[in-house]
Amino acid sequence: FNVTETSNVFLNLGYLNRTPQYSNVVDNNTNTFFDNLVNEKILAIEMGYGFRSKRFSLNSNGYLTRWENRPLPYGLSVPDPLDPSEFIRVNVPGMDAIHMGIETDFAVILHKKLSLEGMVSIGDWRWASKEDIVIYSDTISFDARGVHVGDAAQSTYAASLRYAFVKNGYLKLKYTFFDRYYSDFNPNSLSGETSGKDSWRIPSYGLLSIHAGYTVRFEKSQLRFKANIFNALNSLYISDARNNYHLDGSSDFDANSATVFIGQGLRFNVSIGFQF
Repeated sequence: FNVTETSNVFLNLGYLNRTPQYSNVVDNNTNTFFDNLVNEKILAIEMGYGFRSKRFSLNSNGYLTRWENRPLPYGLSVPDPLDPSEFIRVNVPGMDAIHMGIETDFAVILHKKLSLEGMVSIGDWRWASKEDIVIYSDTISFDARGVHVGDAAQSTYAASLRYAFVKNGYLKLKYTFFDRYYSDFNPNSLSGETSGKDSWRIPSYGLLSIHAGYTVRFEKSQLRFKANIFNALNSLYISDARNNYHLDGSSDFDANSATVFIGQGLRFNVSIGFQF
């Protein structure tokens, strides 16, 4: 709804009933179908505000999503009851999660050649499940209620400065900071005293990138040159982690018991594109 010529408000409501992704239908280790396949059900509500003027624009929204039957990627790895020395993967139906948060982005023209952009995303994503999984005659119980969802930063902040140093050319600096990033976890580790315990929280980190481009315009076509430098400061950071995944079997919910993946260092690319 357009409140004025520069302001608007909006409301989105949605309900999805969808089949699981292929990785949660077929076990890619054994090429067999998972058992207990159920559809994912997602109920979402989002509301927000937008503003537009010649020199400033802003979008802000809040969201709440209830995600039922959200599968764990590639299933859950558990000891085989018929052979404890081997592991099998099983599907975990009934995993529910609640995602809520706020997001804001803006752009402001500081000068005819200089503009500033920024964004803030702050979420609170938690599991809402307590489940019993029956594997043959064995039962695995876990309680993940209130545990933060892993594998993605729940707070992200970014700012960029774009300078049009010549006509049809630009230089852009962008800095992004990732915070409140919890490692992936194995649900069957959340039982007894560890019920409802958060996974190890990955250290926060920021990345700087540099982008430049120049466009040569013809009557009905364009030649575009682009160059990008990613992680320009060659920062050392952890891009992903799995909780309590160390080979010695430790389960202390800390850095020593986690397996981590180091992010990529400084890298760059250049490209030429022709549009007609």
